[in-house]
Amino acid sequence: MPKRRNRFADLPPITDFASCQRVRPMLLHRVGDILEVWRGCDNSACTRARSCRRSDGACLTAFMQALPDEDRRLFRYALENRKAGLEPGEAFARAQARVEDEIARFGE
Repeated sequence: MPKRRNRFADLPPITDFASCQRVRPMLLHRVGDILEVWRGCDNSACTRARSCRRSDGACLTAFMQALPDEDRRLFRYALENRKAGLEPGEAFARAQARVEDEIARFGE
């Protein structure tokens, strides 16, 4: 089994607000590449490079805004579950159950 590559290991540590602002564009770019948001990008440079070519995170922001609310909540809950220490499959399953429960209780 190939070793998983840590795409964030080379980023400088976040120690204060200024360092967070310096790292933010790099984080947005890498998360966008992981999600392959370039596939739906109108910028042909992004599509050719198979990577976001913008430095402001616009591709990732547009991708997240285009998602239906249900998918955004699923994504958020899955990330929260992973942060809480759950394995990826379990984190996603619990996120799906939570979204389905919310839809059943409150509607879309």
